[in-house]
Amino acid sequence: MKTSYIKLMAVVSVMSFALAAVAQTPQSSYFLEGMVQRHELNAAFGGESNYVAIPGLSGMEIGLSTNFGAGDFFFQRGSELVTGLSSQVSAEEFLGGLPANNRLELNFEMPILSVGFRGMGGFNTIVLKERTFLSANVPSTLFEFLKVGENISTPMPAAHYEVENLSLYTDNFVEIALGHSRKLAALEGFSYGAKLKFLAGLFNGGINMHHMDINLSANEWTVTSQGEAHLSSGMEYVYDEEGNLSGIEMVSYRLGGYGFGVDLGVAYTPEALPGLTVSLGVNDLGFISWQKVANAVSEGSYTFTGFDILGDDAAPIEDQLSELADDVVDMFNLKPTDPVNHTRMLQTTLNVGAEYSILQRKISFGILSSTRFGAPYTYAEGMAVVNFRPCHWFQAAINGSVSNLGAAVGALINICPNGVNMFAACDYISPHMKFSKEGLPLTGMRFNFRAGLIIAFGKVKK
Repeated sequence: MKTSYIKLMAVVSVMSFALAAVAQTPQSSYFLEGMVQRHELNAAFGGESNYVAIPGLSGMEIGLSTNFGAGDFFFQRGSELVTGLSSQVSAEEFLGGLPANNRLELNFEMPILSVGFRGMGGFNTIVLKERTFLSANVPSTLFEFLKVGENISTPMPAAHYEVENLSLYTDNFVEIALGHSRKLAALEGFSYGAKLKFLAGLFNGGINMHHMDINLSANEWTVTSQGEAHLSSGMEYVYDEEGNLSGIEMVSYRLGGYGFGVDLGVAYTPEALPGLTVSLGVNDLGFISWQKVANAVSEGSYTFTGFDILGDDAAPIEDQLSELADDVVDMFNLKPTDPVNHTRMLQTTLNVGAEYSILQRKISFGILSSTRFGAPYTYAEGMAVVNFRPCHWFQAAINGSVSNLGAAVGALINICPNGVNMFAACDYISPHMKFSKEGLPLTGMRFNFRAGLIIAFGKVKK
């Protein structure tokens, strides 16, 4: 089976949307002890109940983060929808609304097995899940080159474009996690926990063009580039007669790598202030090592012949995008090298929380700081949460958050009598989000939704 590299990555993206489940336990559940899976946010949090998560019902979620929308790339012209590269769309209209770097990020997890139970002096968890991370960054200078450079009709003056840090990357692996949390007998109100994670790599791939220097004239396009691409798990690059990357081919399937990770957490409620709880959790300290990765590099200068279908409104949009993706890969001028091994660190997250409760914990106020480290960039968020526990079987929370991706609000409802744990949560609802009549996001967005049902039993009596 042979296909385009960019097309494969696009398929991974679409599958991520279609299968998206449990991108992460909702941040707003951090302070609600009735949410039995909140140990995913802090390993010190033991559950009030034993639980068994039912695959497919234990928390379906759709999550996405972008700083652009479909309205930045598609434009209505009469009854037709055209791309920003169409001659019917001016360069000012297309390029004026784009950010300097167009970023997309998708995280999701698909639970296969998740159980929690009391024993061995504390609370234990066993979790098996599939995890996917996908990120892309496309500088607007590439779109400027595609839009303006194609229209150069005279040799002078020459045009020059610099494209920095164009990337597309995905990690896909299975995680087996064994966790244990308990109270510290020597210090009243102190609890701690740890979770060991064993990782098996399913698929890893990426393109990272560190630098592209493009010089244009009416007769010739010269590109000087520095970058690389890699592909794992029984897949190989296919090259044309001139030695240029033309696609990929699956030759066999095998696990592409192995890794290890750990979660650590602590929580403390001082005797002098029983309404206050402070906590700290560090998640995903670890790595995954990908073995015998097919590798290709782009170095030096070469002449590029141009784009075949750019701005051709007569062709269907899907054909335009497919042909454009292939031409962009040709422009990268990737050449094969020997297979390599490479190690990628997990995206480590630091959660620091403080909660103060009143009215016998029927109402509490929480502040949560979350910082994620690692590629493609550091992400920081502050969230304020108001939690409600009017009775033992019902909990709710409302929150507001501010991050380097913008401001949002959210809410959570958890119905948790003994025997069942039903919940629905949405952490990020932006007032600036707009959608087309087809449901496509027209603006940049950060959105997630999770709802689920978990069997819970043996609830601790208070």
